[in-house]
Amino acid sequence: MKTRAVGGALFVVIVSLQAFSQVGVWKNYTSMQDVRDVDRSGNILWAATSGGLFSWTMNDGNTFAKLTNADGLRSTDLTSVAIDKNGNVWTGAATGMIHVYFPATNTWRYVRDILDKTDQTNKRINSLAVFGDTLLVSSGFGLSVFRISQFQFGDTYTKFGTLTGGVSVLSAAMSGGKIYAVILSGTTTSRVASADLSNSNLLPPDAWTLSQFGGGALHKHLRVFNGTLFASANDGLFRLTGTTWALVDSFAGKNILSLTTSSQKLVAVTADSLAYSLSSQNEFARIGTKLPSTPTSATITASGEAIVGATGSGLLTFSGGTWTSHYPNGPNSNQFVSVAVDNKRNVWGASGTANGRGFYKFTGKDWLSFSRPSSKLPTNDYYRIGVGCDGTVWASSWGRGVVRMTEDATTVDTNRISGRNVGLAPAVLTDTNFIVIGPVVCDRAGNVWMSVHNATNQRVMAMRKPHANPDSGWGTLPVYVGSVNDPKAVYTTNADVSRPLAIDASDNLWIASVREGRKGLLSLNNRGSATDSVAETVVTSTHGLPDDNIRCIAIDRDNDIWVGTEKGIGIVLDANNPTRTGGIASYKPLSEYVINAIAVDPLNQKWVGTTKGAFLYSQDGTQPLAQLTVENTDGKLIDNEIKDIAIDPQTGTVYFGTLNGLASLTTSAVEPKLEFDELAVSPNPYRLPATVPLTIDGLVGGSKIKILTIDGRLIRELDTPGGRIGFWDGKDSNGNDVASGVYLVVAYSESQKDKVAKGKVAVLRR
Repeated sequence: MKTRAVGGALFVVIVSLQAFSQVGVWKNYTSMQDVRDVDRSGNILWAATSGGLFSWTMNDGNTFAKLTNADGLRSTDLTSVAIDKNGNVWTGAATGMIHVYFPATNTWRYVRDILDKTDQTNKRINSLAVFGDTLLVSSGFGLSVFRISQFQFGDTYTKFGTLTGGVSVLSAAMSGGKIYAVILSGTTTSRVASADLSNSNLLPPDAWTLSQFGGGALHKHLRVFNGTLFASANDGLFRLTGTTWALVDSFAGKNILSLTTSSQKLVAVTADSLAYSLSSQNEFARIGTKLPSTPTSATITASGEAIVGATGSGLLTFSGGTWTSHYPNGPNSNQFVSVAVDNKRNVWGASGTANGRGFYKFTGKDWLSFSRPSSKLPTNDYYRIGVGCDGTVWASSWGRGVVRMTEDATTVDTNRISGRNVGLAPAVLTDTNFIVIGPVVCDRAGNVWMSVHNATNQRVMAMRKPHANPDSGWGTLPVYVGSVNDPKAVYTTNADVSRPLAIDASDNLWIASVREGRKGLLSLNNRGSATDSVAETVVTSTHGLPDDNIRCIAIDRDNDIWVGTEKGIGIVLDANNPTRTGGIASYKPLSEYVINAIAVDPLNQKWVGTTKGAFLYSQDGTQPLAQLTVENTDGKLIDNEIKDIAIDPQTGTVYFGTLNGLASLTTSAVEPKLEFDELAVSPNPYRLPATVPLTIDGLVGGSKIKILTIDGRLIRELDTPGGRIGFWDGKDSNGNDVASGVYLVVAYSESQKDKVAKGKVAVLRR
């Protein structure tokens, strides 16, 4: 029987991310198919997307450069892009952050002024426009003037003419000695405000003149073409002549989504997915056929070719009678509500319960996406990913059963889609194919278990025997809540509930009931059995859980049951008797957090995903080791709301699934080797004093390390974290840096007393 003291007094210090500096490499994986804005610098196109920034060099095939938070961005949720006269790339984000990327030096600068404004709620950068040394920043609360050479803001204008209340600026331009801005007041009405640049003070509202044209239209973009200012609206294109806005007849009635210009032509893309051009000789033409998806932006190449940015299609070019998509390889969506790593280290992600884009697989090099119609799936709403004991991957859908994929799968085998054909019951009687499957787990016998949400036949658990044909080896069973005379469905119809499921070391199933009046943790005590007469134990807040609303369950390497709730974590210390007095550890440190995910690494450490970032705790949970947030990782953690966490034990890589993409961090928590071989030490030579320790790789579980001089004199003896990797800080047993020289590194373990592993390192004192 285990006991543990877990309390708030132990939650003293959160170690910064620098604790991982010796191995910590961040990577971000995002979809860049949804282009919000595009601009051109020479023959290089730059696209601002919902997943970061990418460049595409024209006439260089599908060669792309991707930039995410791991590469210097502070937000991947980009809304606008503009190139200055020096070829530097300015991007705005939905958060208000402005990034400046210098391609010549691969360096960054940041403008945080709008992001840091505490008196504004809508800080979205709607557009960026460069006019010489001036950058016009249109944001959710006003128009700001930024001096590029001085790298500082001038004035910000928030009041325009007779408009009252909050306004949003959609677009801005300079033309004919005046500054113009499209001002959105409310949600459906906009006006064009103009002011004379000779006026040294444009802060007073009466410095601005308002105009409105068209049929009370929603004005959107301002662009200068051949010295004339044009404005797009949802009912056409308008040209400014003197002080009068005149409709360009060719564009009458067209809902223009974006407008761009060059010295040769004007290009507009419309809500009905068409592109049009207007030449400097006033020649109107339609560009190509209908676009394959909704356009969002456009630019024009030096040769006059239109490049269209679109939702779901990246950058579109028209040639040979068809539009062609161009975007970097990546997942089909930025939504990672569930993440898993299979036996071959492929990373899998699922997109969600509504408006999903299927599921995806990362091989370590390329992403493969599985969605309808190309993958012949019955739906795109896949929201859970699980890995079977034989390495197969299971994708659970919200409404069309479950798909079984092999590790090397590149296409979906429709014979592996299971639902009514294998006896699973629907959630509603009006649609017998509406079958919702929860998480998938496996036991030591290789049986695969899954929940069947709100099954109308009340058989809410399903089990498939190993190595069975797709349509055989299936069985279902009810879950009795309260008594065998009350076989009610465990799950409600709430799509936001994660329906967690786990199997402990004795092959007992643990599930969460979200049924009103019966909420809590259920232990089926089934020990691998799949009979109808299941006896379960209900564990609730009356037994010590912090809350009965359970969002995740994890089994650690000591067979403790970690339960994540909407009010923190509870730890069941005795899986065989979970309701005994004192059987649940009261875990106060995270009592104010909603726990979305818990993952156990090879060192038995706990990675906890919350709505406010990720936490790392020691093996028994008593010691906080790190807190990771968007803020303290400079955005490398993409999003503070962690939806799921998965770990690759062979590399120690931790994957954080969010609604804005997937982030990964390499750690030292690597599965230990089964037997000693040679040690790999790095860096070698090791220079002292050092900011990071020497990494020693190749350890078995529970190894100890001796540092010896070349003639065998003991300098230091060290314990290791317990995995494949250990560390030495270059100091002797007295805490002093060792002298320059060659040192022997010897690893040994109580479990392998007759074997050791050796390595050498050259130490250089600076």
